[in-house]
Amino acid sequence: MTVDMPVVSLGELIRVERRPVEVVTDRDYQEIGIYSYGRGIFHKRARSGLEVGSKDLFLMKDGDLILQITFAWEGAIALCSKAQDGLFGSVRYPTFRVDESRCFPPFLVKYLCTTRGLEQIGRICPGSAGRNRVLSTKRIPEIMVPLPPLDEQRRIVDQIESVAARLHDAQALRASQTEDVRRLLLSAFHKIADAAPRSKMKDVAPLVRRPVTLSFDTSYPELGIRSFFKGTFHKPSLTALELGSKRVFWIEPGDLLFSNVFAWEGAMAIAGPQDAHRVGSHRYIACVAKPGIAEARFLLQYFQTDEGFERIKDASPGGAGRNRTLGLGTLGNIEVPLPSIERQRWFADLHARAERLLAEQQQAGVLYDALVPSMLERAFKPSLESAVGTNVRIAILT
Repeated sequence: MTVDMPVVSLGELIRVERRPVEVVTDRDYQEIGIYSYGRGIFHKRARSGLEVGSKDLFLMKDGDLILQITFAWEGAIALCSKAQDGLFGSVRYPTFRVDESRCFPPFLVKYLCTTRGLEQIGRICPGSAGRNRVLSTKRIPEIMVPLPPLDEQRRIVDQIESVAARLHDAQALRASQTEDVRRLLLSAFHKIADAAPRSKMKDVAPLVRRPVTLSFDTSYPELGIRSFFKGTFHKPSLTALELGSKRVFWIEPGDLLFSNVFAWEGAMAIAGPQDAHRVGSHRYIACVAKPGIAEARFLLQYFQTDEGFERIKDASPGGAGRNRTLGLGTLGNIEVPLPSIERQRWFADLHARAERLLAEQQQAGVLYDALVPSMLERAFKPSLESAVGTNVRIAILT
């Protein structure tokens, strides 16, 4: 399907409308924030006028187009809905009204969040990065917007939102399935662990250090551990010169790994085949389950239970962050359940299969997350290629 699509200045489609409020000490003010990448509005904690102090606030109204001036270049763009009507924004949240006789507001937001839209916004947000890149509202007329007929604008938005709704449902189902898998693992673990005898970690999975002898003509890929039991990740390779006096140790597949500064936050994982030939600093504790006595996957599951996680937190005294260091001696003295090796192997096999399933679901989630942005680019692709013109004929979602 082809339609005539003029390309017009954003300055023709929106006008500034600010509503300053007088802050009084004895009432509450709930402010908004805007997520980057077109992910909408969130509500901040309500504060009293006394807490707000001398800060300038402005009233938000249903239908306002809001461009967060310090992160507009990153897609911090949204429409105020009825849910936010009557809330407040700081001076960093200028509000605009859209000429709805020419432009369907959701269409405008979706275009501005495309690659081409953000490129144009980026050009009027001079500076380096973060809060130094401030939107120049005076340059808004420089942004050019493709403008098909209103019916076509609504059709494009409806199609994108229909796909987005189906993806949201699929993601909710995936999250539910993930939770079911985790509950299954926990149930299976308790079935074989609750009545099992106990042994100390140092007797069943002692700490192992494999010192690396550095060579100046070799680079060393590092390994990291994500918090909240989210597995390992790969850091860049470093040369011996870059490592300097930093002590590093080889990590092998099957190692039960702990970050000694973030174990209290769930930074524990099993090194997989993909982690072979990588190194970790002295802050990464590698424990190796003794063959025929313990299985690393079984032990990791124990530390994911409420009881096991409490043992790790107890072994990590201090305040927060890097002040909470996992004590090696205390870790070694934690008593873990130890059913027969046959039962542990059964659980380890179940755990490995569940992990593969969760990895597949995670990959599906990555694909789902990419679909809506892909839909946006597809919807506007012809206009992105022709935005320098003033009256172009293009195809829309044919």
